[in-house]
Amino acid sequence: MGLLDLPAPLFAWLDGVLGHFMPATARLVVWGIAAAILSMALYKALSSQERITVTKMKAAEARRALDAYDGEFAGAWPLIRETLRLALRQIGLVIGPAVAASVPVLCLIIWLSTAYGHSFPAPGSEPDIRTVPQQLQARWVDEGGPSQESAAPSQPPHVVVADAAGRIVGDFALSAPVSTLHKRVWWNALLGNPAGYLPEGSTLDRIEIDLPRREYVPFGPSWLRGWETLFFTVLIAGSVAMKIGFRIE
Repeated sequence: MGLLDLPAPLFAWLDGVLGHFMPATARLVVWGIAAAILSMALYKALSSQERITVTKMKAAEARRALDAYDGEFAGAWPLIRETLRLALRQIGLVIGPAVAASVPVLCLIIWLSTAYGHSFPAPGSEPDIRTVPQQLQARWVDEGGPSQESAAPSQPPHVVVADAAGRIVGDFALSAPVSTLHKRVWWNALLGNPAGYLPEGSTLDRIEIDLPRREYVPFGPSWLRGWETLFFTVLIAGSVAMKIGFRIE
């Protein structure tokens, strides 16, 4: 588990509670609304709204003065410098709070990508599996199918990898519907792989599994039907509504 995965158990518990009376599509809408409220509320609390407002007013005045200037180019430099200074000051006032407010939403997005991104194949079907190096052979072993609502099976499936001689070089259980297994890298300290990692000393570098993508939008091309479309639409619409409604700078 990486640093950004720490809230995942809380998200999973809340999602399980909501799952008792909401389908997955409705839960995604709820998560989008919650993310919008949390991010905008945090941004407003962490940012100096008064200083941002004053800086925006001064920047607008500087731009008007620059637009109204009708003299030599050399005389415009003080106005240009002031305009740039105020623009950079405005960025400096908002970038820190914006980044800080986005961290909880980033944690939620990471959890959603696993919980709502893919599902295990139906019992009896096998996904395409690719290995690196390619000369290794991988097969899907499913000992228990997924439940109706949960993406996790009663018994996790396995990916068994063998070399050209048929000797098994790896047997990896998938505790979560993750499409890629790889060796641990530095950024996994921030973002972990919920299905675990390949052994460091293994000749196997990577396993890619074509797991079925879960769909929540009933129209459009397949790439548009995933959780991302619904969640980010609600998140952006909710954030804009809060910004306008509460006059957040």
